[in-house]
Amino acid sequence: MGIRKLMAEAYAVTRLPGSLAYLREGLRVYRMPREQMLQYQADKYRRLLRYAYGHTVYYRRVFDEIGLFRNGELREERLPEIPVLTKEVLRREQENLLSDEIRRRKPYSASTSGSTGIPLTLWYDRHYKSCNQADKMLMGILNGRDLGQPELKMWFRDFDRYRKNGKDKDRFFDFFTNRSFCLASDISEEALVRYIETINRVRPVQIWSNPAPVYEIAKYVLHHGTAVHPPVSILLTAGPLYDEMRRTIRQAFPETYVVSQYGMTEFGIVACGIREEESLRVFTHSVIAEVETAPGVLRPDGSGEIVVTGLNNYSMPLIRLKTGDYVTALPFGSEKEGSFPSLSEVRGRNLSMLRRRDGSFISGLFLRDIFTRPFIRTFRLVQHSYEDLEALVVPEGPPEEHSAEYRAIAARLGELVGTECRFTFCDTIPMEKTGKYHYIRSEIK
Repeated sequence: MGIRKLMAEAYAVTRLPGSLAYLREGLRVYRMPREQMLQYQADKYRRLLRYAYGHTVYYRRVFDEIGLFRNGELREERLPEIPVLTKEVLRREQENLLSDEIRRRKPYSASTSGSTGIPLTLWYDRHYKSCNQADKMLMGILNGRDLGQPELKMWFRDFDRYRKNGKDKDRFFDFFTNRSFCLASDISEEALVRYIETINRVRPVQIWSNPAPVYEIAKYVLHHGTAVHPPVSILLTAGPLYDEMRRTIRQAFPETYVVSQYGMTEFGIVACGIREEESLRVFTHSVIAEVETAPGVLRPDGSGEIVVTGLNNYSMPLIRLKTGDYVTALPFGSEKEGSFPSLSEVRGRNLSMLRRRDGSFISGLFLRDIFTRPFIRTFRLVQHSYEDLEALVVPEGPPEEHSAEYRAIAARLGELVGTECRFTFCDTIPMEKTGKYHYIRSEIK
């Protein structure tokens, strides 16, 4: 065992008690037969329901309304009647969702990005933190990075703001876990050169980033023939990974696993890709993922809005939370190995889709391909209203040389959306206020 692995394990034991045990538990559940995994998840879910009923005002009221418990016993036949938790209810009932034991559970808070509306303040505890960190370690192990091997986190938040509350704790974490941090809130050519220099200096086994910087790095590498260190895996999160983006990144990093990770502030890691698999695997030891295939109809598979239950946060239990994300979940048995079920597609927030007047959506996965042209370096498509659709474009060369192609794009968008698209040509397109980079965004609420 190398010294770096020993250091990472020592940090986990002293600062994140229980995380190594939960890492081993996650690996054990991943390798379980399917029926055994489902029983493990069901037992954990029922423990959470009993705790939420006994220790939160909101769930005692809701569970009494549906008769989930009788004489202290859980009524299995009532489980399907547990209502979904919307963001509006979560915002209104925040205090009533907190455990009456929260003070002794060593709580801490975090806020969502507000991408579905007003940011929410959520509460967690030390147990959840250890489980969440264990899932990050599990994600790395499943994709070729062992504890203590070098990792580069390329993130979009302002470095000082990201670190100001952590003080020295983050630097200790980076040192003991062998993680380097790179602010990646800019995708100008000068910034891309800096990112490549950082990758070549750190020589990470794993890169963890949002998709936009890595995609732009890949395009730069392919265009200029720049040498760049190939990590074993690149994990991409906090934004959609479109097929064309994945192909380009794989072309620039042919020896690297390019996988998507789907996570939420509310739950941590929900699902991630594993090595060469195209699908994402749900971390069933930590969450329950259901799909609302029709209003009020929740299934383990199918297409629709994903509804998630977190199994590790007892300080603020979130049961059947409607996420605003749209997915396609595959039936059990489609996995190549392991028991974790698969999501074949995560289409992202409804804000990352365009809306038609009839209430239907156009997926960003489809719209992204319309702008994949050699004369477009990057873009952002913004639906300000049903009458105002704007395409911000950083062109590759003078736009007037491709006026016919731009008119064709505008015509195609008009057919799909029902309104004309106007083009605004820019030298660069800044990140969003949250620090993320959205290629498709609807401002229609």
